[in-house]
Amino acid sequence: MTDADDEPDTDAVDAPAAPVVAGTIRLSLLGADPALPLAQALRRGGAALADAEPGPKQASAELLARFHYGLASARAGRLGDVRLIAQLLEEVAARPAPLLWPQPDGTQIDAARPEVDPAGLPDVAAATAYRAAHLDALAKLLGETETLILPLSAPVLLCDPQSGRLAPRPAPGVVPPGWPEAPGTADALDAGFARLQAALTTLAPKAALRLIVLPAPAEASSETRAAHALVASRAAAWARAEDRVAQDPVLDALVARLATLPAEGRDFDRLATLITRLCGGADLLDLVEGTAAPLAPPPETDRKARQKDPERRAKRKAKAEARDKGRTAKVMCEDELLEAFSK
Repeated sequence: MTDADDEPDTDAVDAPAAPVVAGTIRLSLLGADPALPLAQALRRGGAALADAEPGPKQASAELLARFHYGLASARAGRLGDVRLIAQLLEEVAARPAPLLWPQPDGTQIDAARPEVDPAGLPDVAAATAYRAAHLDALAKLLGETETLILPLSAPVLLCDPQSGRLAPRPAPGVVPPGWPEAPGTADALDAGFARLQAALTTLAPKAALRLIVLPAPAEASSETRAAHALVASRAAAWARAEDRVAQDPVLDALVARLATLPAEGRDFDRLATLITRLCGGADLLDLVEGTAAPLAPPPETDRKARQKDPERRAKRKAKAEARDKGRTAKVMCEDELLEAFSK
């Protein structure tokens, strides 16, 4: 065995996760935060990411993103709260009349996804037709989905007092009615997960689910951070109880890191590949196995091993003898000098 055989493979240590063969990991993403380029990462990582509502080809990327084209597999808005996701899937099956917010200028806002068409739709008929087309696209998407990615967070929801239906609190510029908020208690979230499970059993009975709990914003209040922690706790409990549901805090952290990296950098691509493989069902330990450099022995063990080395012991002995010889010579020299000066 040569010395080269004993050296760690530094290329393996620095190597990223193996690239994904394009199209082999088929994913659907429901819910999108424009500030988090998750869909972009999954595509860059090699996933075949479903797109049930593609945008017009002649539009610019900025314009498409403004209207939520390409940010997820459907233009469902941010979603995030399991209760909102469950309600959406129930509406795919039941097709109730859309929940609309009339605006001062006469336009109509789809309350379930106010950020998708921020300028509003011209009238009730147009808004109803858009909503029906959206639900049709979702039904087809869910029927074909193999793995469904659901980003979860803790948005503020409003509740219609008459119907009990929920809607996300809109951004400034959209005027909502004076509905009360619907707090996300543990019981409310657990009920939402149960409703989601029932809806998926009908609409996507064979799909695997990957839950990704997004972090609270950096400037979030302690109350908001507590709400995110509660979502993470209930999501983990649901994943433990359901075989086809997975939730991993490591994946959560990796996805959160996407927001800190430039989208055109090498690190973004490496992270995108890792996230894509994990979303596709790979185990993190399988991805890192064999790539870590061997650990150096603990200092004590290493020192003891060196002390037992015969060659090192011989060198130490020779050094000690030389030291002793030098001390003797020095004493003799000093005695001679003292004797000379005393004469």
